[in-house]
Amino acid sequence: MARRKHPEKQINPAERWIALTHVYLKMACPGIDQNKQTKLAGSILSLIDDRDRAIPQRRITDAQVVEMVWRHSQCVLSQRGKCPLLVFGRQLAEEINEFFAQEERSGDAF
Repeated sequence: MARRKHPEKQINPAERWIALTHVYLKMACPGIDQNKQTKLAGSILSLIDDRDRAIPQRRITDAQVVEMVWRHSQCVLSQRGKCPLLVFGRQLAEEINEFFAQEERSGDAF
């Protein structure tokens, strides 16, 4: 009598990622409770999928840019009490933030 083979269960790739993440967390953090494990697994999977980032992107403000530029600038007319230094902080901050956002999207950051 011939035996019938049971069709193998098709595993959804997303389910596989979830299961592997939970197994990893059990091994890496054996004393972690179920609630923390679920939150950590969700954060890890979000980072893998690049959706709903758990880590907010840091952005530089216009005031921070102006302070950095002023701190590293020197006016050649300061002895006369005149310094024509003009810094467009908002525009410079936007350009810096866009530069690093492009690097991150392309995978070249750090």
